[in-house]
Amino acid sequence: MKIFLLLIFTFITSCASNSRPSICEILKLKYCNNSKRSLNRSAGASLPSVNSAAFNNPAAISLSKGLGIESIHYNGKAQLGIITGTGRIGAAISNFPNDGTFFGNTALETTNEFRKRAINYQRLEQDKFILAGAFNAFGGDKSKGLQADIGIIYRRHTELEKDYYGGGLIISYNKFISIGTSFYDDVHYVNLSGKKDTIIDSSGNPTTTYYPTNPLLNVETEYKVKSYVAGLKFSKIALDYINFITVSNDKSFNDVEVDIYNLSYFYKTWIFSYGRRFEKSFKEIYKDELFLTQEEKSDSFLGAQYATSNGLLLGGFINYYLFGELSLGLTYFF
Repeated sequence: MKIFLLLIFTFITSCASNSRPSICEILKLKYCNNSKRSLNRSAGASLPSVNSAAFNNPAAISLSKGLGIESIHYNGKAQLGIITGTGRIGAAISNFPNDGTFFGNTALETTNEFRKRAINYQRLEQDKFILAGAFNAFGGDKSKGLQADIGIIYRRHTELEKDYYGGGLIISYNKFISIGTSFYDDVHYVNLSGKKDTIIDSSGNPTTTYYPTNPLLNVETEYKVKSYVAGLKFSKIALDYINFITVSNDKSFNDVEVDIYNLSYFYKTWIFSYGRRFEKSFKEIYKDELFLTQEEKSDSFLGAQYATSNGLLLGGFINYYLFGELSLGLTYFF
């Protein structure tokens, strides 16, 4: 199923025309390499990875010609992504949605799931795979005027074998200012029936428990995510604002709202990024080895990436997975 869908998108992109000028041609950049590829996105130009832009709003997939492979490494595991484009059509695929990251929506999870992750500084693990596609509706072959990009997104929960969908739209003017919106449906699933689990109390102390076999312990919580994005981009600076609103059919989770601001500076073969994230949610914070209830919380992000002459983009990110951790990025476009 996954391979079949990927082949479809690859075939579609291979059949599209290559009429869109690159950002390098438009801005006549002296230093033009893979450090500038993110400027080809219709929105989210400042965001440091394909996942962080494409899977928030699929219309933000860079449509520039080429094939790219991205990997973000943390704690011995890799978040993989593939992106391809022809100039007017693009597609992206990943084994890991960006939920629960600095640039993603707040992940739905139980209090105990979060506590187990927090004390071990583990990123969110989900049995999901995600695919997105985008195309330029009009204006993509012009350096000035209005441009509209439309995207669709497909999210599959592999354990449940259920499919969820969404879409996005981005309008930009003169390839300088952009606004957009997107939505998608998804599900959080937990199965504790007949299983052993570790319960973490508010002081971080673990207790082992055994759950009985009971179908009521198989819980599916469906939710909807809406996002809004606005961005500015220049030859050396990109600034983005993202707003997420997550609404669940389980009112015990309450609604979640997130505001993200990110700034990136493009200096020759380097990208330097700084971001701020403000969240209002039901989730606790983990501080001084204690779990505390705090509705409003904030985080910062720092990133640096360097483009080599052979197509590699090497990066280091602080707090990408919201644990103050250091993760490493590797992207190759050809």
